Amino acid sequence: MSLEEARQEIDEANRKIVNDVRERMDAVLKIVDHKSREDMQIRDEAREEEVKNQFEEIFDKKNMPAERGRELAEVLIETAVDIQKDVIDR
Repeated sequence: MSLEEARQEIDEANRKIVNDVRERMDAVLKIVDHKSREDMQIRDEAREEEVKNQFEEIFDKKNMPAERGRELAEVLIETAVDIQKDVIDR
């Protein structure tokens, strides 16, 4: 495989990742609707910790640094919180 082919694979993987993040954020929109109707807080620290642990475990099982999985979860959580705040502020 050439360098260019490998880079094309990475580009395709990046597109898939972005699509998956969009799908995740669409689920977040459903959650914010529920939270809004039930007058719940945006942040759920117990759930956030559960998601971070989940990412750590998945990364570890895939032979990737578990801490990076936790960091990715943190980015996704903060993005979700931002989206929820935007929706509630409308």
